Amino acid sequence: MKAVKAILLPGVIGALILYFSYHALAGEQGLARWTSLQGEEERLQAEIVTLKAQRAELEGALVRLRDKTMDLDYVEEIARTKLSYTRPDELLVAVR
Repeated sequence: MKAVKAILLPGVIGALILYFSYHALAGEQGLARWTSLQGEEERLQAEIVTLKAQRAELEGALVRLRDKTMDLDYVEEIARTKLSYTRPDELLVAVR
């Protein structure tokens, strides 16, 4: 009986140590997952910075298009670039 306890107890403790070590490193909430989540967080932070810059640009364009602050030169620029509008005395040349 003592021989079984002498072998079984260290074996069970060793198995528990292996089990918890595995889950600490490779489990769903382990070190490997934590490292990948940090990389994803950095990527998302960079995307947030890009999106904030795009939003600021769009808000600036929106201010220039509002009734009270309308920038007619900006409206003309949009009409020319996006809609290919020209004045009656101008000729549009398409370059391919």
